[in-house]
Amino acid sequence: MVSAIAGTSAFPTGSANPAAKNELGRDSFVRLLLTQLQSQDPTAPQSSEQFVAQLAQFTQVELAERQTGHMESLLVAQAAGNQTAVAGLVGKDVSFSADTITTKTVGERRDLSLQMPSDADSVVVSITDKNGKVVRTMNVGPRSAGKTALEFDGLDQQGNPLPPGDYSMKVVAQKNEVPVSASMIERGAVSGVSFVDGVAQLIVDGRMVSLPDVLEINERGA
Repeated sequence: MVSAIAGTSAFPTGSANPAAKNELGRDSFVRLLLTQLQSQDPTAPQSSEQFVAQLAQFTQVELAERQTGHMESLLVAQAAGNQTAVAGLVGKDVSFSADTITTKTVGERRDLSLQMPSDADSVVVSITDKNGKVVRTMNVGPRSAGKTALEFDGLDQQGNPLPPGDYSMKVVAQKNEVPVSASMIERGAVSGVSFVDGVAQLIVDGRMVSLPDVLEINERGA
């Protein structure tokens, strides 16, 4: 009998959070409660304590549904705001952390930067092609903490122009033979924005750059 439910809970057994699992919504709860009231034994009506408890459960379901609706609205608004903000980066220059470079012409020069958290008395940059072969080793020498310019002339170890393609960069820095963390920085113009699975990525000089890798945003030419 439906009245047997009154002795326990109007929610399914084992459901600690029915609203979250969407097992029993507001409309279903109301129908169940009305059916229970209509079907209860007149000689053994439901106690007022049980009825109040079920009304309290109904209130919790109602509040949970409202909060879910509000949260979904906030998430949609936030996502729209984020997309608008990211789209505003188109046409600007950005500096970003990079461990690869892509050249489009033979012997293409690239203006890079080194980001040093502390001074280093030895900095070596290795350039590796797509096959894993080291094609150039640049002994940069000592560098001070902060960001300093570094030019890659587009040549291999023998002074020959490198073909266009993708190259990896590795920085090894030391101070008194103790490793110093260092990273390479590239700068380019944002030509567009791509959304992959809802995550925004900037299109910079034909390559994808994740937003967490962006270090600086500047007007063109600044």
